[in-house]
Amino acid sequence: MTPEALIPLLSGHFHENFADTVAARILAEDAVETLYAAATSKHTELPAAVRHKVLFRSAYVLERIFFAAPERFRLFEARFVEHDFSACDDASARRHFAKIMAHLLPRMLAASPDCFYPSPPYLDHIAEAAAEWVAAPGAKVGMQVWAVEILRCCRPHVGWVAEMWDDLLEMLSAEATPGIASRMRRNWRRE
Repeated sequence: MTPEALIPLLSGHFHENFADTVAARILAEDAVETLYAAATSKHTELPAAVRHKVLFRSAYVLERIFFAAPERFRLFEARFVEHDFSACDDASARRHFAKIMAHLLPRMLAASPDCFYPSPPYLDHIAEAAAEWVAAPGAKVGMQVWAVEILRCCRPHVGWVAEMWDDLLEMLSAEATPGIASRMRRNWRRE
């Protein structure tokens, strides 16, 4: 599948099983690299509304592929960790990128011999991006939850995350939604 064929697919009609249908097609056509490029490009040539659809939906489909066929995502792990995660500037795409990173990071930090391990500068950039995303005005709850999960993973390895942890939880608890309150009770406060 070419980028010229993928962009209209991503920006076209959205339906109930969109992510599953598009992910299956991407996998069948061996076009994960084309999808990854769509999810991580700036698309300055597209009108703003189309650009947003392409970034959000490509990240959504990429997340499905990450969980359904993780071996197909592994080729992009280093780029995702070193640059593309932190460079994501679409608020809706960030939720999906954060969910991927929240599941990828624990495996990477376990430093198993067959996986890419982020050097400290990359881990610091990941934590910086997650902290910015959590504190962004108007940040959606789903993205905040995954960004805090990333910070929770970074906390033992990045000193400033450990130092700001209590302040972060206090900020989130000030006007906590049910989703945030539940995570705080179940996971974040216990630590």
